[in-house]
Amino acid sequence: MNEATKHFRRVQEVFDEVIALPDDRRDTRLDELCGSDTELLADVRSLLAAMVEEMEASGSLRESSAARPQDLAQRRIGPYEIESLLGRGGMGAVYLAHRADGQYNKKVAIKLIDLPLATNLFRERFRNERQILAGLDHPSIARMLDGGVSPDGDPYLVMEYVQGKPIHTFCTSAGIGLRDRLKLFQGVCEAVQFAHQNLVVHRDLKPDNILVDSEGKPHLLDFGTAKLISASEADVKSAFTREGFLSFTPQYASPEQVLGKPITTASDTYSLGVLLYVLLSNTLPYELNEFSTDEMIRVICEQAPRRIAAAPEFHAPLGGDLEAIVAKALRKEPETRYRTVQEMQLDVQAYLESRPVSARQGTIRYKATKLIRRNRLSFSIAALLTLSLIGGSIAIGWQARIANRQRRIAEARSTDLRELSKSLLSELDDAIKQIPGSTSAQQLLVTRVLEHLDRMSNDARGDRIAELDLADAYTQLGKLQGDAYEQNLGDKPGAVKSLDKAVAIATPLAKASPRDTVALTTLARALDARGEVLSQTDDNTGAADSLRASIDSYKQLIDLPGVTPDLLFEAADVYDILGDLLGQDTGFGDAAGALDNYRKTIAINTRALAIDPNFMKVKRGLVTMQMKLGNVQLETDPQAALLDFRGALSADDALPKKEKERLNMLRLHALLVRKEGDALSQLGRYKDAVQNFARSRKEYQDLAAADPKDFRALEDVHRELRDEAVSYEDASDPRLVSTPAARQRSLLEEERVLAEEETSLRRLLAIDPKEIRFKTALDAAQANLGTVRYRLHGQESEQKMTSALADLKKDAVGDGASSMILDLVVTTFLQAEPTTLRDPSFALTQAKRGVELTHHKAPGWLLSLAQAYAAAGKNQEARFAAEEGLNMLPPPTNDEAISRMRKLLQLYSAPN
Repeated sequence: MNEATKHFRRVQEVFDEVIALPDDRRDTRLDELCGSDTELLADVRSLLAAMVEEMEASGSLRESSAARPQDLAQRRIGPYEIESLLGRGGMGAVYLAHRADGQYNKKVAIKLIDLPLATNLFRERFRNERQILAGLDHPSIARMLDGGVSPDGDPYLVMEYVQGKPIHTFCTSAGIGLRDRLKLFQGVCEAVQFAHQNLVVHRDLKPDNILVDSEGKPHLLDFGTAKLISASEADVKSAFTREGFLSFTPQYASPEQVLGKPITTASDTYSLGVLLYVLLSNTLPYELNEFSTDEMIRVICEQAPRRIAAAPEFHAPLGGDLEAIVAKALRKEPETRYRTVQEMQLDVQAYLESRPVSARQGTIRYKATKLIRRNRLSFSIAALLTLSLIGGSIAIGWQARIANRQRRIAEARSTDLRELSKSLLSELDDAIKQIPGSTSAQQLLVTRVLEHLDRMSNDARGDRIAELDLADAYTQLGKLQGDAYEQNLGDKPGAVKSLDKAVAIATPLAKASPRDTVALTTLARALDARGEVLSQTDDNTGAADSLRASIDSYKQLIDLPGVTPDLLFEAADVYDILGDLLGQDTGFGDAAGALDNYRKTIAINTRALAIDPNFMKVKRGLVTMQMKLGNVQLETDPQAALLDFRGALSADDALPKKEKERLNMLRLHALLVRKEGDALSQLGRYKDAVQNFARSRKEYQDLAAADPKDFRALEDVHRELRDEAVSYEDASDPRLVSTPAARQRSLLEEERVLAEEETSLRRLLAIDPKEIRFKTALDAAQANLGTVRYRLHGQESEQKMTSALADLKKDAVGDGASSMILDLVVTTFLQAEPTTLRDPSFALTQAKRGVELTHHKAPGWLLSLAQAYAAAGKNQEARFAAEEGLNMLPPPTNDEAISRMRKLLQLYSAPN
């Protein structure tokens, strides 16, 4: 580039203004604008002189033939009459006009060459824009309606008039939230992708060229600098460049534009990356002060963009996915950006749907290469091989804020080291899921990252942004070490230590600045992660305290104006986890507390849906939450549970077809049908219940047939058979069903289902022979099948029964027996046939263990205890246990069918 482009930005601004002035005013205004900057003055005069020479040579210089804006009002251009000036750019002006020939009324925008010095160069560029627009017909691209030549011989362009605001102004003035900004950005991407598909590169994408109308629809404008991808590089752009007139806006220009290299669609991708950065943060990724060539090359082509920080109105950090999307679009090398704008748009859609984004995959080699270029002597090939084990990264980045230029190299090195550290940490998540047998390597890398973070904690002290980044890093590390809700390294003690560090760093930051939404969010996430891990270490009290503290932070965030659906979903998830913890029979056994938290989860997620009715992750989550309400009430209030399960099924049915066809949603639907059957069975509606079980079993079997290796599907089939067998067992119980014929039919069906259950369990044990749950269930199924056959046929292999019962006793011995195992053991030893095989004393001992395990808060276990006492001849103790269980049930309503639980507890609580 020549000297005339040294101060391009200022040169272009001054040139744009003075070129539109009459000759007698131009020199005066030029002196005013340039002041003492003699270099600027010389550059503009040089550009003007060069243009005059060209026009004189081509005979295109005319005596002020172009009218000034104030002279154009009411002027006719073809069938249109000009009303007022809308705006002016470097080569022309755009006017508001209307159709004035009486054919019809319509407002339009007319673009004219508006220069007293109208060169062939400008005319060619103008005709180029007109030709490009003629081939672009898209709802988000301002349409060309007409065109022609003015009476003065200049081409004009009649375009769709868009009454709107620049996209960033629209977002900030209207307080548009994160998700809506992203959807708006997607609309822009669709328009740019359409242009690319029609072989057009825009080359000047920026907020001023994207107007948003009153309906929130974006419109892409100004293709004056656009070019056809197939055009020769020796086109009009080259002529403009030779004259020092660069066709781009520096703040949104790609490195290849600044360097004068060939322009491809990747340049538009870069500009969209800048636009997305601005929409997310309300700031630019770079700071340009001088707009000199040297500064533009240094800043745009060499300097890393500033770490993106969320706009204040979002009230939360952006998160790694959005940072990664922006970072990929802003890469210096065109070939490393998104291959198409559509890929970038799909990543944004993946973020909106809470799916993985492609930008977070395969970038660690890119970062490592950049780091090695700066530190060739510091890294060996062995280090690279270690890094390649992980592959991919998340650009969390710690943007250094040292302003001293002399420290720029050290600053860049420090930033890259921190980004690389975070890259290793983040990508462990993918490694855990994708690399079998790599646990030792993963653990080694976690240890290295942990050591690095511990060293950096000293440097971060007193630096708020760095400390927040450090807290985020410790939180992420802790989840990788031992988050039970994700695949992890199984290091729960290490996870707790990391999460304690995260909480220790974030707590004083949040307390020091109670209105600091970023600090509050960082603290809330750290406390949430710690609560989840502690809940898996038998420290239920610590877990609940941590989750409640997290909720306290989230409460402050979700009550702020402009809260996003994503933040609401985050907060709701903590209530959900706390509800799970409180509702566990072997934990707190606090059914009321669980219900309260589940209802709060639903209320908050409903708020999220009010903001974004298409937030599918929330819609799917509401189905699960409605089911959880039913689960808590199934034993104590099956009528309420039935309504909850049916509500969940209705919510599931209302989902779009593609959502319902997700594998996890297909499994959930089968589960809901089964749960509805459980509630019906608890209410004594056995005929209706078995219909549900048949539907559920069919759905589960279809899933298992679709993927014979899907272990979960096989286990789901077993669970359905177990519930169905229990329903038939109740339907054959003379205490619950009075009709002998009905009881006999139920026994026959129970025999069939138990035989199927036995087959199902043998398949599961063939895959996982060491799983105690399946072994105990198989022993119980064999014993129960023997009992049913004895009741039906009066005989059964006593040796086979004795063997199964002996195995059951072994299963129950030891402190590790779960509530489920103890339940199978107690039920089987109380009901075995012939009666000589029963062992009431052993059943009573195990029932007491079950009651203690559930802290006297599970009415089902109190019923088992009452039955065991009665079988052992201890009727008074049986009555006390039954009364304790009855007191846990809600008062019955007049129209409510008496549930199985209430009927049996009343039976054992009655005086003999």
